[in-house]
Amino acid sequence: MNKTYAFGFLIVLLVIILGMYVALTSFRSSRDALRDEAALAQDTPTGVSNPLPTQPAPTPTATIMVIPTPLPGITATLTAMASAANIELPPPTEPATPAPTQPLATLQAPDQPTATPALEVQPPTPVPAPAYQFRLAGPPGPDPAYPICCYLFGTVRDAAGNGLEGVRIQAFNEWNTLEPAVTKAGGEAGQFNIPIGRDLVNWYIMVVDGAGNQISSQVQIQFDPNAANGYRVDWQRAY
Repeated sequence: MNKTYAFGFLIVLLVIILGMYVALTSFRSSRDALRDEAALAQDTPTGVSNPLPTQPAPTPTATIMVIPTPLPGITATLTAMASAANIELPPPTEPATPAPTQPLATLQAPDQPTATPALEVQPPTPVPAPAYQFRLAGPPGPDPAYPICCYLFGTVRDAAGNGLEGVRIQAFNEWNTLEPAVTKAGGEAGQFNIPIGRDLVNWYIMVVDGAGNQISSQVQIQFDPNAANGYRVDWQRAY
C-alpha cells in the first residue's frame, strides 16, 4: 500500500513541475512581446502614425492537464495559470467499501416421501403346446414275460388314463413298412399288438392319424428275440 501511494505522489510531483514549466514559458513569451512593442514605438518618428495595428497582448490561458489515474484510488489534476501557478490537488478518492454480502438463504425443499416402487407384475409364462398329440407314458423296452414271439405291443390312453380305441399305430424298419394297427375296444380298450419277424433289426413305432401323419414321438426299438418275445411301448394323450 505504501508503494502505491509513493508512486502516486511521484506522479503528482511530476505534474506540478510540468505545470510550473508551462506557466513560466507563457510568462516569458508575454514579456518578450511587450519588449518588442516598446522597441518598435521608439523607432517610429513622432507624428507618424504606426502603420501596424497594435496587437493586444496575448491573454494567458489556463492550461488544464488531466493525468490518467496511474493506479486505482489516485487521481491527479493540474491547473496552470499564466499569472500564477495555483495547483489544487483533490484528496485521493477512497475506494468505496462494498456492502457486506448477505449469504443467500439456502432453501431446502421439503422432504418428499419416498415412493415405494410398484411391484411389476410379471405376465404368466405361456406354456408351449406339446409338439405332438400323444407322448410316451413310460420308457419303452423288452418284456421277458410276454408269452408269444415276436410282437410290438402296448396301450394308448387319454389324459385321464382311460384306454382309447381306434387309435392307429404305425411300425416300420429300413426294409418294410407294416399296415397300421388299430387299438382294441371293450375290455381291452386301448391295447394293440403288432406281429413282427425274428430278424435282429431296428424297428420304429409311432402314433399316426387317419391320413398317416405322425401325431406322437417316434420310438426306436432294437429288437432281439433272444432277449424278449415282445417289446412294450405305451402312449398317453398329452391334452
